[in-house]
Amino acid sequence: MKADNLSIEGSKPSNYGWVVVGFVFLAQVVAFGLVYSFGVFFKPLAEGFGWSRTATVGAFSAYSMTHNFFAPITGKMADKYGPRVVAIMGGFCIGLAMFLMSTITAIWQLYLFYAAIFSLGIASIYAPLMAMVSQWFEKDKRGFAIGIATAGLGVGSLVFSPFSAWLITSYSWQMAYLVMGGISWVVFIPIVIFLRRAPNTGMEAGQRGGPSKDFTAAEALKTRAFWMLSLAWFFMGIALWAVMINMVPLLTDIGVPMVTAGTIAGTIGAGSIAGRVGMGFLSDKIGRKGGILIGFGAQLIAVILLLFCQEIWMFFLFAVIFGFGYGGAAGILPAFPVDYFGSKATATILGLMIILGGVGVALGTLASGRIFDVTGSYYYMIWMCIIALVMAIGFGSLVKAPTK
Repeated sequence: MKADNLSIEGSKPSNYGWVVVGFVFLAQVVAFGLVYSFGVFFKPLAEGFGWSRTATVGAFSAYSMTHNFFAPITGKMADKYGPRVVAIMGGFCIGLAMFLMSTITAIWQLYLFYAAIFSLGIASIYAPLMAMVSQWFEKDKRGFAIGIATAGLGVGSLVFSPFSAWLITSYSWQMAYLVMGGISWVVFIPIVIFLRRAPNTGMEAGQRGGPSKDFTAAEALKTRAFWMLSLAWFFMGIALWAVMINMVPLLTDIGVPMVTAGTIAGTIGAGSIAGRVGMGFLSDKIGRKGGILIGFGAQLIAVILLLFCQEIWMFFLFAVIFGFGYGGAAGILPAFPVDYFGSKATATILGLMIILGGVGVALGTLASGRIFDVTGSYYYMIWMCIIALVMAIGFGSLVKAPTK
């Protein structure tokens, strides 16, 4: 029997699955709105305490690496105990981290609160919730469902980047962190309480339009598909977060007001909404591989355009194209584990795939800070992103569905 015909608490999973998509969308708005807002806090923190940009952005790199450590663990916990309990723990951690960030007076505190507590919170949210959404839908609807759910990341950037810029400008970065912490606890935790895991999580993947049998995490690690996807994610991570973290500092360095810079950063999130939903739907028709290659290509075009941006309208154009490209690729990637490896260990496999992506994020952000400290320019950082996206396209083109 198909998943859409099973019942849970009096509702068809096809119906309740869309309820899950809605709640996950809202949860991602809050959680990743806070992640993307780091670029807004970046320069005020560095200048306020006299830290170098390399040292300051190093906290985000450390966050990415510790997130790598936690992601497979929280993914396995979600597969075993269900994603709701894990996500509630994550919501508590991100709220606590925001409250603690408002009190920092030394750089070691920044690293502890952001790279340890906050990273545990985000690792408890992304892979478990994305895996849960993918398990609620069959293959012909999965990309569209995940695209809508991950659009929450784009809305989070669109809302929280300019909002945090306004709070910092109007009050202080300390007050901004306090507000973010309150939103995390008051909004996020009540949202995830309503989540339910799919009733057919353990069924054969062949019944869901995927491979003939489910893969274990160990078996997935032995496939070419796993490594090609992970390496594509690695290089996309380098380019994506080098741009995201430095967008507001880059703009304010050339005289753009903070709120305008935050709005441009938020526009990347707006573009990503269209990319996630549109490419998610399209990938159900043309295949996931074609979808991620279109996404990588759009990002590459946008970063090349960034070399020539001089006027505000050009930066907004860059933001829309870059957001569409990264949203399209990032929105599709979480669909691969169920498509290729089945539903038995979805969150665990997705958590393992995230590891190389997280390494890319860490290297990209740290290298971008170092490049600026040495050269005083973002020119070479942009070229680093161009090369990384060419590599992502190369590895993405080598992805092929595995056989067991």
